[in-house]
Order: sequence, then C-alpha cells, then structure tokens
Amino acid sequence: MKNQNIGFTRSARLFRLVPALAVTALIAVIMQVTGPSARADFNLASLSGGYADGASGFSSITNQPAHTISAYEPVSGVGLWTFDGNGNVTANLVLNNGGHVVHPNFTGTYTVNANGTGTINWVSFGTPRRRTFVIGDGGNQVKWVADDVPSIGGVVGGTMVKQ
Repeated sequence: MKNQNIGFTRSARLFRLVPALAVTALIAVIMQVTGPSARADFNLASLSGGYADGASGFSSITNQPAHTISAYEPVSGVGLWTFDGNGNVTANLVLNNGGHVVHPNFTGTYTVNANGTGTINWVSFGTPRRRTFVIGDGGNQVKWVADDVPSIGGVVGGTMVKQ
C-alpha cells in the first residue's frame, strides 16, 4: 500500500512541475523578444534644439596633465548648448575655474554615431576642445566627458538635458 502512494505522489509532483516549467519558458521567451535593446539608429538629427548643461571637475593649473592634486583647481559650469540637427552647435556658458569666472560663447561641430555616441569639437580661448558623449533617454539627455586632444589636463564631465 505504501509503494502505491509513493508512485501517486511522484506523478502528482511531475504533473505540477511540467506546467510550471512551461510557463517559465514562455515568460523567458516573451522577455527576450520584448526586452530592452541598444538602439542603433541615432544620427545628427538626434540632437536638435537647446540643452541645459551642468559640468564639474578639475582643471590643470598649467594646462598640462599632472600627477599631483595640487596642480589642479576645481571647475564648474552651466550653459546652453544649441544643436541644429545638422552637425553645428553654439554654446553660451558660464565657467568658474578656481574662482575665476568666464563667459565663453562659441560655435563648433558635432558628430553622432549610430549607437548614440559622438563628439563635440570647438575652439575656446585659442585652444581646441572636445567632448565625447553618449545620448540617453531618447535624445533628451547627453552624458559627456572632456577629452581634449591634445590633453590640457582637465578632468571634467557633466550632463546636458533637453529644454
């Protein structure tokens, strides 16, 4: 009698396990089909209009990369970057470099790769400048880091948000 109950219990467990596994497999397939994926359709028009910018970091006092913190001063800034959707950009900024406030305005160019990364290039106070960025939130946000070539020693980054 006991052996018959054990067989029934095993069959009941298997009967419950098979549908549970089927449901789990179905959920996994649905998640794979509808899950988020990296976009690959960005272009110059992905950036168009005004973006409010906030930046902070450290700037080299000598405009050269340095190995000691005493060779750097804090830098922060805000500004408005306006992208035309065709690779041209204008900027109106307020920068505070170690207590020295400047108001640079300039024009430049930008590139956008299909994966949403890109660069902004301009000349500021006679020095070529570059930011490397990634577009987020469907074009409503841009995360960036300064990566001037040649390097002037700054360690600065920030976020732009579409107005």
